[in-house]
Amino acid sequence: MGNKTSQMLHRLTSEHSHEDKEGSSDGEIKRKQSKQYQTASLQKLFQKLELTADGQNAHPGELTRTTFENAFSGPLQKFGILLFSQMTHSGSNSFRDRITREQFTKAGKEILEIFDEKSVVKYYFHLFASGKDHLTSENAKQMFEVSFSLTLSVSKIKYVEDERDGRVIGAMVTSLCGIESKVSYEKFCKWLDSSCPHLFYGVHNWVVFVLTGSTLPEEMEMARVPQLEGVAARDNCTSMTILWLLSISLPPVFTRGQDGQGKSSQATGGLEHKTGVGRESASTADGAIGGVTKDPMWTSMLLLRKMARLPQVQGWTLLYNSDQHGMSINRFNTHVSSYRAPTVTFLSFEGRNLYCLAVDKGWAESPQKFGGEDCRLIQMLPVYRVVQAGENMVRWNEHARGIPKGITVGCNGMSEVLSIPHDFDTVVHYGVPCALHKIEVWGCGSETALASQKSQRNWELKQVRREQGRKLRLDETWNDCPDKQLLQWNGVNVGNHSYDR
Repeated sequence: MGNKTSQMLHRLTSEHSHEDKEGSSDGEIKRKQSKQYQTASLQKLFQKLELTADGQNAHPGELTRTTFENAFSGPLQKFGILLFSQMTHSGSNSFRDRITREQFTKAGKEILEIFDEKSVVKYYFHLFASGKDHLTSENAKQMFEVSFSLTLSVSKIKYVEDERDGRVIGAMVTSLCGIESKVSYEKFCKWLDSSCPHLFYGVHNWVVFVLTGSTLPEEMEMARVPQLEGVAARDNCTSMTILWLLSISLPPVFTRGQDGQGKSSQATGGLEHKTGVGRESASTADGAIGGVTKDPMWTSMLLLRKMARLPQVQGWTLLYNSDQHGMSINRFNTHVSSYRAPTVTFLSFEGRNLYCLAVDKGWAESPQKFGGEDCRLIQMLPVYRVVQAGENMVRWNEHARGIPKGITVGCNGMSEVLSIPHDFDTVVHYGVPCALHKIEVWGCGSETALASQKSQRNWELKQVRREQGRKLRLDETWNDCPDKQLLQWNGVNVGNHSYDR
């Protein structure tokens, strides 16, 4: 997915370059406007920070390290320290006590002019590595914690402590570092591309929001999001960190509402209510690139589609919970079938294992495997890793002979990772039977998909009631009776009889 986005960005950059060649004067004017906008925003922010500085900041045109770090500290009180070192290029070998207006403006413009994913990754890798060419396990832990907290902050979601957060962060650190004491930039990029390609989206959003906005982090209003907290309830398999991790790992089809035909519903609320950007810009930032906005800064920023997707997870709908609905294939069928949109299924089983099965199409009972190219099988705990990705990943068989009944997970040509027999009491993990603790299925589609499922259910219920209400007609002849036809089809020779009254 990261490669597709990079190709798209390259194509768009080429198109913009072609347009500039045709009208170089217009392109030059736009670039000058963008740079002027950046400079004005950064200088305005610098002046605001000077006014909020403490009494020790007695040097006009300079900010003390303390003032800067307090302004950019973030929810965990860590990010300001890292950003100061990065913007002053002090690293770990030197110590600077102040940053000048010129340094602040120049370093800020460098950040605001990062348009492609590769540059974003490189910048923040070195930021969290304190300027070194490798990350330690402690650097990685801090990187994941800060990325999570800043995503919540830019989304204006209040953090609620959960004991599962530490386990999720630890699973990510183990996934990245393994038994090694440090990770090189090349290995990190490879891991990021396959595991969570959108890790720094929330971080970069937060930094850009502060550098270009008129609101400092401490002035941001953090609020509870009841609908999102409902998805991350303590009695569910999910937590806020798990939802955040999935929002930076899964393809957009799971974090943007889908209607019954699989078309993306317009998701503009996130960017619109968080940054005040108009509807036109918001929809473009979250979906198709290439829209037009009058703001020169956002004309550049739209190329990266940076808005965090976590707030959109609140649209997920619980379809099936084995604790509430019962652990059986029949109950699973009742609540999951006829939902024609992407779903995310959580499987909790023996060994503290938690898997996430993201299927980009509705579940279908069939001897054939189903699922498109956006399917993902992800182990969330005890270690985080994308196990498999691709089409034809899931089979759900209840009737076909010669094929095991139940649910099996594993792409064609690859090993079978999980299977749940028809009795739904165990899960076979790489051939090893384990006690199945819980199954949750969340619908990722729009309200249209849910309404369509309810409509189908109601129709099926009416059909069942109608059949149950049919009365046996005693006045019909034996020759017209359906029972005679069924017996004859099965090779039973029956004579002519009539019903006894």
